[in-house]
Amino acid sequence: MLSTLDWSIIIAYNALSLIVGLIMTKRAHSSTEEYFLAGRALPWWIAGTTMVATSFSCDTPLYVTKLVRTAGIYENWQWWCFGIGSLFATFFLSQLWRRAKVLTDVELTILRYGDTPITRGLRTFRALWLALPINVIAMGWVILAMFKIMNEAVGWDKPTAIILFTGLAYFYTLLSGQWGVALTDLVQYVIMQGGAIIFAIYAVDHVGGLAALKTGVMKVTSNPELLSMAPNPGAGSILSADFWTPAFLGFATYSFVTWWANVNSDGGGKVIQKQNACKNEQHALLATLWYSLTNLAFRTWPWVLVALVSLILYPVMDDPEQAYPRLMMELLPSGLKGLLVASLIAAFMSTISTQLNWGASYLVTDFYKPLFAPKRDDRHYIRMSMVATTVVLIAAALAAFYTQSVTDAFKFVIAFGAGTGPVYILRWFWWRINAWSEISAMLASSAITVYLFSASGLHFGARLLVITFGSAIIWLTVTLLTKPAPLEKLAEFYRRTKPYGAWGPVKKYAREHGLLIPKPESAARALRGFAWGMALVFGMTLGLGYALLLNTTLALVWLVVMLIGGVGLWKDKYLRTA
Repeated sequence: MLSTLDWSIIIAYNALSLIVGLIMTKRAHSSTEEYFLAGRALPWWIAGTTMVATSFSCDTPLYVTKLVRTAGIYENWQWWCFGIGSLFATFFLSQLWRRAKVLTDVELTILRYGDTPITRGLRTFRALWLALPINVIAMGWVILAMFKIMNEAVGWDKPTAIILFTGLAYFYTLLSGQWGVALTDLVQYVIMQGGAIIFAIYAVDHVGGLAALKTGVMKVTSNPELLSMAPNPGAGSILSADFWTPAFLGFATYSFVTWWANVNSDGGGKVIQKQNACKNEQHALLATLWYSLTNLAFRTWPWVLVALVSLILYPVMDDPEQAYPRLMMELLPSGLKGLLVASLIAAFMSTISTQLNWGASYLVTDFYKPLFAPKRDDRHYIRMSMVATTVVLIAAALAAFYTQSVTDAFKFVIAFGAGTGPVYILRWFWWRINAWSEISAMLASSAITVYLFSASGLHFGARLLVITFGSAIIWLTVTLLTKPAPLEKLAEFYRRTKPYGAWGPVKKYAREHGLLIPKPESAARALRGFAWGMALVFGMTLGLGYALLLNTTLALVWLVVMLIGGVGLWKDKYLRTA
């Protein structure tokens, strides 16, 4: 159980969070741009760290623990693959998003396709789709994880944990807006990363060190690939069914399909919100690069090490997600136990506060304002933002109450938007994408997901492939059978954002009408940046992993890859502010 010292640390942390909220209240409530985007004044290191803190939630160590215990280290490609998408968004899209100067990513609908009844309907539908089912389910599994932690720590039941912690995050978010969220995230990230590292050190030391950890894990598992970074394919040729084992099919799907097919393939709403809050385009790019690096390389391994230790100490558990908080309560001394619980509360707060603010931004900016009150002052919209925050919170609390597994909920959300990613990427690269493309992709992806999760016994990787390519057939057909957006609107969008790709008819229209055509961006430079970024991020991630698993040769190989990526980014002048 928690001691008086532990509770003192936990209470002090929560008091600090509320104080920051109170300090930032006046500034946050001065305008909707301040409330949702911090006045577009965040430097890259604050914006990037708040991106990391938002994705670093109390559910993630539980989720990683289950992946490692039930499959192996390689199953982390379920979320490592998003690092590929994040790096793609860093070099190809982050600067474009900042140039668009939208308050939410959904607002791009009108800028990209024009202001018509169809685009207004799309904007409304997508705002509700993201703010409620996507956002609420994600918040639900985060709240569920906090319950599991506090249930193990102090025996709280689900309603008590939900009411207390959602209430705390609610009042903090209402007060502080995006500035308070961003500044507190800096402190929260240090606390939660530090807590995870300290826990991992204690856990590994408890079983006798890294060498003993490897030996102990292999004694209690029947899975020879549990410590592998990637699963091996089955026997036979690449065209045979035996080759595509469930584990290898999943790995291939995550690595080569999921990163561009998921709903966040263009950066994702929460990351895009932080990009648009940056000082300028270069700060937006550096923020997203910092996020990509920190999100994978620094976060992964403390959780993986604790998961491996838990496998030695608790070889069999009915709920593998519960192994992380149980080990925390049994292993850590007084004081450190309170610090780690505080770090997980910090992780919870950083995620929930951002998702409340983000979800409310959709409901107010893209739903309420254009449909019901287009010409009210900022004070009115801030009041409505508080109402929207309340709606999102209540829905999330209900989702948490009925959710049973963090991992299952995470998989469902990945699948739910798996068919939309290509459209969200291609609208920046192909002039022919229109509003109907987005509508059909969302409807197809949602319908196929619900069907497969209710009636299919397919492996998760196979489900993702069916959703992605089944949706693609539908939205591509719809795109080619419907008219493109008006050329005058596309020309305006092109001049404002300067995107890459196939915009020939739009540029021709601009020339014919005497419109100034901006100098095209260097796609070759962006592609080099993407390659360098991949080398840097995955070189560090895998290099650290192999070092901790005492595989010196592969650790050195991947760390050299990391250095090559860093040098390449520096020579291409990416690692500089403007």
